[in-house]
Amino acid sequence: MFEAAARVDDYVAVIDIGSNSVRLVVFSGLKRVPDTIFNEKVMCGLGAEIGVTGKMGKEAMDSAVSTLKRFRALCEQMQVSRIEVLATAAVRDAKNRKAFINRVRRECGIEIVTINGEEEGRLAAHGVISAEPHASGIMGDLGGGSLELARIENGEVHETISLPIGPLRLQSMYGDNRRKIKKHLRDLFDEIPWLQQSSGQNLYMVGGAWRNIAKLMMREKSNPLPILQGYRNSRSEFTNYCKRISRLLPDDIPFASSLTSRRRAVMPTAALILLEVLAAMKAKSAVVSTYGIREGLIFDKIDDRDRPMDPFLFTCHVLAAERCRFAEHSELLYEWTRPLFWHKVPDPALREKLHHAICLLSDIAWRGHPDFRAEKAVESVLHGHFVGVSHRDRAYLAVAMNQAYGASVDLGHVAHILPLLKINEILEARMMGAALRLAQRLSGGTAAPLENSRLRVSKTKIYLGVPKAYRDIANEVVLKRLTQLGQLMGRRAAIEYPKDLQAAAE
Repeated sequence: MFEAAARVDDYVAVIDIGSNSVRLVVFSGLKRVPDTIFNEKVMCGLGAEIGVTGKMGKEAMDSAVSTLKRFRALCEQMQVSRIEVLATAAVRDAKNRKAFINRVRRECGIEIVTINGEEEGRLAAHGVISAEPHASGIMGDLGGGSLELARIENGEVHETISLPIGPLRLQSMYGDNRRKIKKHLRDLFDEIPWLQQSSGQNLYMVGGAWRNIAKLMMREKSNPLPILQGYRNSRSEFTNYCKRISRLLPDDIPFASSLTSRRRAVMPTAALILLEVLAAMKAKSAVVSTYGIREGLIFDKIDDRDRPMDPFLFTCHVLAAERCRFAEHSELLYEWTRPLFWHKVPDPALREKLHHAICLLSDIAWRGHPDFRAEKAVESVLHGHFVGVSHRDRAYLAVAMNQAYGASVDLGHVAHILPLLKINEILEARMMGAALRLAQRLSGGTAAPLENSRLRVSKTKIYLGVPKAYRDIANEVVLKRLTQLGQLMGRRAAIEYPKDLQAAAE
């Protein structure tokens, strides 16, 4: 079920020909969460002139053809087994699309599939769902020439619409006239009845321009975890930020010097579009999705039996198989720690997922130098290429992993992300880490000591129950780890020898 390594003959390439950029992504195969083997984009600007002339410009087409030739050659070098080539708004709407498609076929040996706006929205929404299976709200995919909106709920895509309001197109129509752009946007959004049905839900932001807005916002706020996937903030925060960005000249936007001039040029208009979408749907929050049309295409083509799999746990299983010594004991570890978490938690399904992940990844840093294993484990979960987890979830995992390797929670490699968590969440994550540290000392990574022992919690004590035959194993070294766990729980530690465990061991 969980493949540890990709084979070259499984590689699948997706080329996305958009209004602003042409991008190649090579994936490790048709699987629930494929690895990205290669990722490159070139800003060709095919849609820059369509709003005025109705056609793709000659220089933009020359750039796109040159880029596609390179991408085709790279795919041949990488022995890619299949290439999917999609064209969206710019090619779809251009009067000279047939000439461009024929030229690409003739000069590049590539067959372009031009998809309509509804299909583009559906695929982008599937990309969001593949990364966030429980996503509910509106998916918005902003390209240079169009905005696709889709209503998603319970893992299903419902209504979709494609609107010709990408930043390149709006700028070619209205220049920098904010008043006219806002009126045009509001008139369009008022005609979409299901947009208001998602009031109080999330907007899932797809597309480079909106991701760049979130990236710059994170930099201004010195966000403790600079990971785009899963980054969320309230509508009011994004609204206030976008109002300011939409009024600035591109070169005056704080921190935007890190972007290309073409990316900077569309930022004010992209911010204005985001502002109006959030207002039209009365969103609760906005969430960044780095998964979009390309990942949605892969999700569309995988086996139906694989789609319900949780994407985060899928990746954890793959990593455990690759890097951990005792990955097969993860379920045993999970069950062994359950007595510690008898109390109610706000989201039990999420806690269950996170605790399973911690058990899977608990041994991930064993090859590291002993002095830096905690740091290595924390870095793996904070900055790993995961989907299906929020920034808060990553922080929870990091605290648990840090504790599992016996490091102090106030050290620099983990302390900076603590503000993402509440104090009870920090303590709970530390409890989970301390329990795994105890399990490792008790079992040495073998199954039998865990199968023949158990934890029990009373109002004042935490007990480790073992058979009498385990007296030599459960000595003062194990008691020390148990005591450390008890301190986090506000309970004294004790080792007991229940009769039923004695009988089972015999």
